[in-house]
Amino acid sequence: MENSDVLKYALDEFFDYTLYSRMASSERNPKNRKLLSELARQEYEHYLFWSRFTGPLKLGLRDSIRVELLLAASRVLGRVFIVKYLERREEAVSEAYRRLAGDPRFSEKDRATLDKIAKDEETHEKELSSQVDEFAVRHLGSMALGMSDAMIEMAGVLAGFLGYTESPFHTGVAGLIVGVSASMSMTAASFLQAKHEAGKTPGSTALTTGLFYLSTVGLLTSPFLIGLPMLTALTLSVSLALAVLAAFTFYSSTILGGKFLREYLENVLVIAAVVVAGFVFGNIVKELIDLTLISHT
Repeated sequence: MENSDVLKYALDEFFDYTLYSRMASSERNPKNRKLLSELARQEYEHYLFWSRFTGPLKLGLRDSIRVELLLAASRVLGRVFIVKYLERREEAVSEAYRRLAGDPRFSEKDRATLDKIAKDEETHEKELSSQVDEFAVRHLGSMALGMSDAMIEMAGVLAGFLGYTESPFHTGVAGLIVGVSASMSMTAASFLQAKHEAGKTPGSTALTTGLFYLSTVGLLTSPFLIGLPMLTALTLSVSLALAVLAAFTFYSSTILGGKFLREYLENVLVIAAVVVAGFVFGNIVKELIDLTLISHT
């Protein structure tokens, strides 16, 4: 057991305690405040164990700045995301604690405490964080539906029109018309579906789906509408789609505990297949129309 390892564990626990207690103090929802306070209490107990070997600790400037940045991020991304993001390292930490529990330099009582701390890291803390109630978590499915459906539909529409016309502006206008119309349809469908699902608020569910759909449509069609050359507009639109997809996949996989890379690659492959199919279909339609026009001349 290295002294540097013990100091790191103590600082990590004290950092998490400081962050969770700050989150709890600013939380308005009583249930969430209680859960965050319980998380902070556990982390403080873990810190107290390690502080027996390191002495009292304080956060340095760098860690204090990290706390402020994470608090600011939690107001935008949600507290659940921040807690889950920090928990990603807990599995490795709990394994390290269990290895240390076998160190003969620890007393039997200390080894039992380490084993309890490892169990807290693996199970109890995850259970507590999963109970935090937030709008983003409740409506994660609506966000995913609006964004992914718009992305797939726009990929097909834009690629299809690119196969049919060489005008970036006309392609963008066509995508915008189809996208706005589809967003209204998706919003209505989401509202009707939520009415028949227990625990969902139809209005907020439909609004979330529609806004994410419409935002994605606007983002992906904008390169074609601002007068960029065809290749530049296409490259920028695809890049924006991949960036947004990566950000949302990371967000959702962090909250749900999924594998980011696997989920991201699956989504990219689906969109790529739609783009190819749409482009090929657009070219086929163009060729058929051209043949029809030739036969009538």
